[in-house]
Order: sequence, then C-alpha cells, then structure tokens
Amino acid sequence: MMDLKCTIVVLSFFVIVNVALARDYRCTVEGNSCLFRDVQLKTSELLAKATFSSNTDSPKSVRFESSSMFQLPAAVFQKFPNIEVFDGSYSGIKALQSGSFLSATRIREVNLTGNKISALGNNLFDGAGKINSLDLAQNDISDVSANAFGGLSQLKKLNLSSNRIAALSPNVFTPLVAVEVVELQHNMLSKIDDGLFTSCTELITLNVSHNALQKFELRQFLREWSVDAIDVSHNRLKTVSIPKNLRKLVASNNQIQSVEALGKEPALIFLRLSYNRLTSIEQIPNLNKLVTLDLSYNQLETFDFNSVKKFKNLILLKLDGNKIASISNTLVNDVRYVKYIHLAHNRLTRFDMDTFRTLPRIIKLDVGYNQLTEFNAKRIGDKFPVLVRLILDGNDFLCDRVGELTNELKHAITEYRSTIEKCKAGQRLVDGICCK
Repeated sequence: MMDLKCTIVVLSFFVIVNVALARDYRCTVEGNSCLFRDVQLKTSELLAKATFSSNTDSPKSVRFESSSMFQLPAAVFQKFPNIEVFDGSYSGIKALQSGSFLSATRIREVNLTGNKISALGNNLFDGAGKINSLDLAQNDISDVSANAFGGLSQLKKLNLSSNRIAALSPNVFTPLVAVEVVELQHNMLSKIDDGLFTSCTELITLNVSHNALQKFELRQFLREWSVDAIDVSHNRLKTVSIPKNLRKLVASNNQIQSVEALGKEPALIFLRLSYNRLTSIEQIPNLNKLVTLDLSYNQLETFDFNSVKKFKNLILLKLDGNKIASISNTLVNDVRYVKYIHLAHNRLTRFDMDTFRTLPRIIKLDVGYNQLTEFNAKRIGDKFPVLVRLILDGNDFLCDRVGELTNELKHAITEYRSTIEKCKAGQRLVDGICCK
C-alpha cells in the first residue's frame, strides 16, 4: 500500500513539473504587431515545451522585449506563419538552429541584434527566401559557414557588424545577388578574398571599417554600374585603389602611401584619406569629378595650389594636421570652384592672402592653430569678395602688430573674431584676435 502511495506521489510530482515547464506565452496585440514580454526560456527543455498565442490569428510583426531565450523559438513561426517582421534583439539567444525558419515563408525582416550567437551554420535560413533585411550586429559570431546565407536571393541589407569574424569563405556571399548594403565593421578581418563580392552585383554600400585588413582589392568593384560608398577606414592598408564607378571612398586611419585610379574618368566625388602616410598631393591621381578631398593628418610638408587643377570640381580641400611650413601657388589662371580651404594645425609662421590671388571665390579659410606671427590681408575685401569666414584662433600674433590686420578686415564682409576662451595661456583678445 505504501509503495502505491509513493508511486502516486512521484507521478503527481512529474505531472506538476511538466505542467510548470509547459508554459504558454500570450502576446500583447497592437494593431498587426504582437509583443511578447518577459519570455524566459533559458534551457532547451523549456524552449521545447513553450507555446505562443495571441488574440489575433495572423500578426504581421512579432517582437520580444525583456526576454531571455536559449535559442530562436521556431515555434513562433509555426504558430504565426504570416509573420513578415521578427524582432528578437537583445534576447540572450545563443544559437540559431538549422530549420528554425522553415515555417517563416513570408518573413521579410529579421532583427537579432545584441544577442550571443557565436556561429552561423549552413542553410540556416531555409524556408525564409523572402528575407530582405537581416541584422546580426553585436553578437559573438566568429564562425560563418560557406553556405550560411544560402537561399537569400532577395536579401537587400545584411548587418554583421560588431562581431568576432576573422575570416570569410570566398563564396559566402555568392547567394546574395540582390544585396545592396553589407556592414562588416568592427570585426577581426585581416583579409578579404579578391572575389568575395563579385556576385553581389547590386551592392551600393559596403562598410569594412575597424578591422585588421592589410589588403583589400577594390578591383572587384570595377564594373559599369554605380557603387555609392565604400568605407575601409581604421584598417592597416598601405595602398588603395579607386574603381571608376565608385562615388565615395572613406579610407582614413590606415597606413596608405599610394592611391590608384582604376579605369578612365573616375566618378568619385568624395575622398577621405585623413590619418595616413601621404607626403605629397602628387600621390593622388587626377579625379575630375571630385568635390571633397580630405588629406588631413598626413605627412605633407609643402603644398602648391597649382595641384588643384587635378580636380576640376573640387569645392572642399582639407589639409589640417600636416607638417606644412610653406604654401605656394603657381596657378596662372583663376580657379573659381574651390570654396573651402582648411590649413589648421600645421607649421605656418607667415601668411599672405596674395598666395590665393587665383582662388578668388573662397568662402571659408581656416589657418587656426599654426604658428603665425604675420598675416597680410591687404585689400582682402576687394580680392576675396565672398570670403565670409576666416579662422585665426590659436596662433602667435603680437598685439602691437594686429592693428593693420584688423583695419583691413573691418572693411570686408569676413567674420574673423575669436573669443577669449580660444586664446592660449598668456594671450589677450584685441579686436577679436588672440595675441600677446
């Protein structure tokens, strides 16, 4: 009799445990959106027994909030096959299992940002061929299988930023024939295969900044259609190439010593090469459509403004933070397209505005934080009628010699005045100019 009672007690205990484990999560419905709060599925056993429900039969959007889940809950897609948007961000998900998306045949957007996913296996997204946006940023991904993105022929945006990816299979992006945006910044990539993006014929924006790349062959983007922007900043590149159809290249914070143009008539309009090892403007090829050129914080020691002829549409030229001690201008004819010139944080000790006599349409000139003791601005208002901003902060002007300069500036439309907060220690403000 006692054995029978014990058996009944044990069976009752297991029934209670199983009932406790088998929890149904009901979402809060907002329009066609279904919000699950505080879903706690920290083991595979809890995950297997969980069910999901809502007051609406076919929500188009499902989001998890304040939740912690061991794996992606495939049961959600089985229960709600009409889901188009799935947001499981910051939910503690550690793994994606093959087959999880088999029932998600209508899904278009998947957001798994901020989880703990460490690997992307083969054929993860089978069944979900309509996904056009996949966000896997801020995970722990270090392993990406060769066919991880198989079947995603409609994907337009892929975000893999802020992970631990050190290498990618040469064919991993082959299925992504429609992808337009790829984000790989803040990973550990030291190499990118020369043909990694060859199949991505619709790609218009690529970010591989903040990696450890020593080489990245941009020749694979040498094609007839446009590529809007490529960011390779914060790597270890020593050389960079510019495909003729690329419009914007950001390559700052590398070790670049040479730049090459690929193809005739490059379409580039924006080029940022700050914080590199360039020593001369001659290391930059002719770029007739270039509008913005940033060469700040390189190793230039001299500069001749005759070189702007290489850039027939240049408006902004940034030369801040170099070692320029002298500038010259051997331009014979006027160049009227240059509007903004930045020369701050260099080693200039004297400056004569007549140097810019063939650049009469300058709107802004920054020569702050040099070592200037003299600045000739005779007839500045007549010679530079649209110069509205002149920055002179952080120089070494002598107070008993600034009167001539301020008298000239008072007759021009140019705003030049500084504030006492911008003066160096021991300097005072005289007619808007810091001096000692």
